[in-house]
Amino acid sequence: MKVLKILVTIIVVLAIIVVVGSFFLPQRSKVERSTMIAVSDTAAYNYVTDFSKFNDWSPWYEMEPTAKTDISGTVGQVGATYSWDGEEVGAGSFRIKKLEPYTAIYQELKFLKPFESTAENNFLFEKQGDSTKVTWVYDGENKGIMDKWMGLALDGMIGKDYERGLLKMKTNLEK
Repeated sequence: MKVLKILVTIIVVLAIIVVVGSFFLPQRSKVERSTMIAVSDTAAYNYVTDFSKFNDWSPWYEMEPTAKTDISGTVGQVGATYSWDGEEVGAGSFRIKKLEPYTAIYQELKFLKPFESTAENNFLFEKQGDSTKVTWVYDGENKGIMDKWMGLALDGMIGKDYERGLLKMKTNLEK
């Protein structure tokens, strides 16, 4: 009986720590990576807005090339959508919601599985001489207790994927 009381006390204390601790965690999670690519801002922008090229540099397509993908809408225009469904990469979509030609692409990112969430997935392009700085940004709201705790690990979870994707993009564009 004493062991059971200790176990219940430990569980209650941990639950309190998780709940109370979540009030002190960030309301948003942001992951941002950049790379310099020796091409014009126009070339980099056009490459990213063309979802038919996404599998060429996507770190997740590399992880699961058998995932079902679909592209809809007009290439490079607001409303164009890239969606995926796989066992390892889950299911979701990117939808272009706003374009600032050769400067920024703003996308809505929706995850459907393994969990549902929505975030922003944006690309920024900054011309620097004969090259372009391409920045990939994930920005999402941490709505619940678990979102806030997961937000602490998000950079570690997808930061390396963003770096790998940007490196593949750079390699492809500089060919």
